[in-house]
Amino acid sequence: MEISITSDVENALLNRRELVFTIVFNGPTPSRKMVHAKLAAMINAPKDQLIIGSFQNRFGMMQISGDARVYSSAEDLKKIEHEYLVKRGLSGEEETSEDAQDAPSEGAAEAL
Repeated sequence: MEISITSDVENALLNRRELVFTIVFNGPTPSRKMVHAKLAAMINAPKDQLIIGSFQNRFGMMQISGDARVYSSAEDLKKIEHEYLVKRGLSGEEETSEDAQDAPSEGAAEAL
């Protein structure tokens, strides 16, 4: 997996850097967690200050384009970004164990 940054813009108003990147890979599509870790190491940024926005993968191509944002602090990230992106970026998982406990069970849905 090779990541190249195609655009790097400083947004002083929101205290963040806005990145656009391209990933060239062989084999299966890399996971969001793997890309997050490699991109954070590549730009020398703390993982809790980096959010990956979107991935665009075209069918049949071994290439992904995406965008990411690096905030000056974790507090700025939590104030500005959507809650679902913060959970996805900080936990590295789609659903945490707390969310699973709060969600209604399948049996409860059938009872209604």
